[in-house]
Amino acid sequence: MRRILLAILLLMFSTIILTGLPPEKEERRTTLYRVGLLSSSDFRLSKFEGLKEGLKDFGMYEGENIEFIVNNAKGIKDDLVNQAQSLVESEVQVIVTTGRVETEAAKQVTRGSSIPVLFMGLTALKHDGLVKNLLTPSEGLTGIQNDHAALTAKRLELLTKLLPGTKRVLLIYDPRVVPTSESLQAAFEAARKIDIDLQSAPASTLEDIRKIFQSDHKDIDAALLLPSFFLESRGANLIASLAMKKKLPVMGVEESDTAQLFAYYGVPLFEQGKQAARILVKIIRGQKVEDIPVEPPTNLKLTVNLDVAKKL
Repeated sequence: MRRILLAILLLMFSTIILTGLPPEKEERRTTLYRVGLLSSSDFRLSKFEGLKEGLKDFGMYEGENIEFIVNNAKGIKDDLVNQAQSLVESEVQVIVTTGRVETEAAKQVTRGSSIPVLFMGLTALKHDGLVKNLLTPSEGLTGIQNDHAALTAKRLELLTKLLPGTKRVLLIYDPRVVPTSESLQAAFEAARKIDIDLQSAPASTLEDIRKIFQSDHKDIDAALLLPSFFLESRGANLIASLAMKKKLPVMGVEESDTAQLFAYYGVPLFEQGKQAARILVKIIRGQKVEDIPVEPPTNLKLTVNLDVAKKL
């Protein structure tokens, strides 16, 4: 009897010990989101760096809970559609684009699919049909607009304030760019208000730029670039070099590590990407694109290159 009682007590004690143990920790499961990034060149990859930095604020880190597949056309515009199609075939959940030409390619290959497109910096959206309603975008696209066309007037105004006495400004534009007509209109309207004489010159190739600076533009005090992928990258490098030889100050659109222009005014590439991080988080967490309004830029920056100013 005593043995039976002892056995019962031991059984009860062991049961208490076992049931009092903490449950095994549940294995941590981290969802890895697959995101495609489409860029036309190295120049615009600063937006990607800003995007990754902004995602950290939401606890998202590359290689930990988010994976990026980066397709860079390396300046070959005609290859963008193929690069975008490759992202679709990689079964990404969203395609993030770094500019207009990239967004057009992504929209083409995602038409009819469930893959949304997030753009990091566009302008003149409603005029070209990319996004018809900025508050409720229904084309599967949303993102950050950079207002470059609207900012053209402000760039001209700032240029004349930085250079008192400026009366004649050379306006260099790329006629292939869709928002150019809007930018030209804004520039000439602003010029009339502040009594500035504008001379416009189209440039779509490096040879066009060389011809502009070989021409005799009499009494030009400064130059202003209109928004253009070409004029902001390869074109800007040549413009900076030729303008320095002519001692001509140039106001650019987006700051570049290689093109040393006199000044820039706009939304820094890095900041465009960083702002887009919040929208990307909404998309990958399941929010519908049509419920995510296109956002205006939140961080405008005026930069004056003092080294260039001293040389000029």
